Amino acid sequence: MDADTTKPNIEHVPREDAAKKLLYRFYPVHYVVGMKVEDTLRTNDLLNRHQVAVLWIIRSEGEDGVSMRRKNIENALTGWYETSSSAISKAVRALAKPPLSLVTIQEHPQSAREKLVTLTPAGEKFLLQMTNNGVLLCKWYLSSMDRWSTEMDVCLYIFSKVNAIFESLIDEERAERGESLKHHNSNDMMLQHPLAPSFLSRSYTHKDVPRIPREYSALMQLNAFFPIHYTAGNRLEIALRRGANLSRQQVIILWIISAEGSNGLTMPRKAIEHALSDWLEITSSSVSKAIRSLTGDPYNILTIVERPESGREKLVCLTETGKVFAEDMFQNGIQFLHKVIDKLSDDEIDMVLHVFKRTSEIFEGYPGPFRDHTEITELSESS
Repeated sequence: MDADTTKPNIEHVPREDAAKKLLYRFYPVHYVVGMKVEDTLRTNDLLNRHQVAVLWIIRSEGEDGVSMRRKNIENALTGWYETSSSAISKAVRALAKPPLSLVTIQEHPQSAREKLVTLTPAGEKFLLQMTNNGVLLCKWYLSSMDRWSTEMDVCLYIFSKVNAIFESLIDEERAERGESLKHHNSNDMMLQHPLAPSFLSRSYTHKDVPRIPREYSALMQLNAFFPIHYTAGNRLEIALRRGANLSRQQVIILWIISAEGSNGLTMPRKAIEHALSDWLEITSSSVSKAIRSLTGDPYNILTIVERPESGREKLVCLTETGKVFAEDMFQNGIQFLHKVIDKLSDDEIDMVLHVFKRTSEIFEGYPGPFRDHTEITELSESS
């Protein structure tokens, strides 16, 4: 007898356990999935990760999705990549020069002291190609959300709602600091979920979630993936760092060991170096330096030992102090995620954890990168 695909099979998670489980499931979605989305958007690896983020921030937060103040781009990316404003300016200038010539950098019409970064016609076409590649990835991903007839719709709802919750929490923090709230773009490329206006005022069950037209679903998912990786992931990392005086690189080292290491305690140094060199686009020597910084005073969190089967390879291990430190760090993350959980109903908690788990499982079979150069007009017509 065929399985009944009309009824969802979602595990129930007690509310008191949800924040801890969400932290555990957030890592692969934030890092592993997020980086694969970035790789797809890089379009034949013509751009580095900094440049991908520049273009995507202009698309999602810029005026009409085509222009943005350079200082706003720099402020966003220096926090994300833990690099200098000059390094981000260098990435923007490279986008403006041949052979890319994807943006122009000009004086802002309202202030001669500020610069405005604007997509060129070639930049708009390139960004459309990036988007089309991302849509191809999301079509593949959503096609696997098929365990019941509306699993895809639940997925689109959950990612969109979780992003909205993170944005609301970040806005609350900005308001408390007296800062201006982020501009939310409403250009046509930023297709939003139909329930978006009520995300923060009411909850929905899987039965209430509307069916999203399939011609829009992949673009909607793409618009939801990047904020999970960029905005939500970055805010969670800040929570992990609270009171610890760690750099972003150091936090990621501890998180990757806990998430991917043997028993969450030890991991080959080469594996850590490879992952961080790729994710943050820094040299292996920079990663080694970050690892070594955690082995001595004042932290004494890590120790480096020879692998028993190979004296030429090294293992990075948490010390007893490191185990306590990592547990405290993750408790910071859990405490922050309780704020997210508090804005979800019991049904939505179960859906969030289900969708994050399924996303990790699906991307284990990632066949990308997804690159297509023949259907640019198709996306323009459907969006």
